[in-house]
Amino acid sequence: MDALDLNPDKYRLARALRPFSYSVALVTCGLGVVLAYQQGYGDWLRALLVMLAGVLLQAASNLANDHADVVLWKKRSGELARQVVKQIHRNFILAGVCAFIACLMGLWLVIEVGWPLLLLGVFGVVGGYFYTGEPVVYKHRGWGVPAVFLFTGVLMVSGAFYAVGGVWSNEVLWISIPVSLLASALLLSNEIRDYLDDLGHNIRTLTVRTGIKLSKRLYATVLLAVFPFSVLLFWLGELHNPLYLIIPLPFVFTPLKLLANHSGDAEMVRLPPLTGRFFMVFGVCFILAVV
Repeated sequence: MDALDLNPDKYRLARALRPFSYSVALVTCGLGVVLAYQQGYGDWLRALLVMLAGVLLQAASNLANDHADVVLWKKRSGELARQVVKQIHRNFILAGVCAFIACLMGLWLVIEVGWPLLLLGVFGVVGGYFYTGEPVVYKHRGWGVPAVFLFTGVLMVSGAFYAVGGVWSNEVLWISIPVSLLASALLLSNEIRDYLDDLGHNIRTLTVRTGIKLSKRLYATVLLAVFPFSVLLFWLGELHNPLYLIIPLPFVFTPLKLLANHSGDAEMVRLPPLTGRFFMVFGVCFILAVV
């Protein structure tokens, strides 16, 4: 399989923004904000900036995600290839603009909260860059799934809590685990969808390294693990009304059914948005269960 198999439509701005993935930023930052308010540290302006910065960083990450594909498109000739390369570069520039605005918001929060927030922010931005950025490139090393769990999940929730409340809480780290697992599941759904393309272009994602069957089992395990872990949090006194978690149960079966009935074909394009929908429904209900 060569670069001719790449789909040029996926670089269009509307698709490159990956709308279904914004459930991650909204849920993780929202959970951190709600936890800060619950513990009496609420500040509406900080909360607003945290939510906006989270969405902008998610947009920046999505738009920059495809920049590594420039090398593949430059190997092609013709007007289509040149237009795709230009679009990828435009998306990358827009990613930089989004990240810059988010960083300005973050600097204001640092002034308000203190320098430790700057360390968290730098750690998160650098970690996000190296998903597709040289010289690390988590995506090609099979580290993407655990990196997303840490940077897009745990760090986003605890960082949002710290930015709004101005205090650190180890308790928040534990509460963040269910939504962090779903952030990893969302990335896995992308890897499963792109398995054949990644395999053909020797992009060594976790799914390519482990094989599609094992990756599907891991996806299903991670997706379902949020429920027993939430029960454990309830037992530890962190969730006040776990009955809310009954609501997202029907939404978890649709992606699992798709996964069971199809293997690596065009139907897999539905897996990420279905995963994103479950993430959003579960995330909202989880936040309600916490408060």
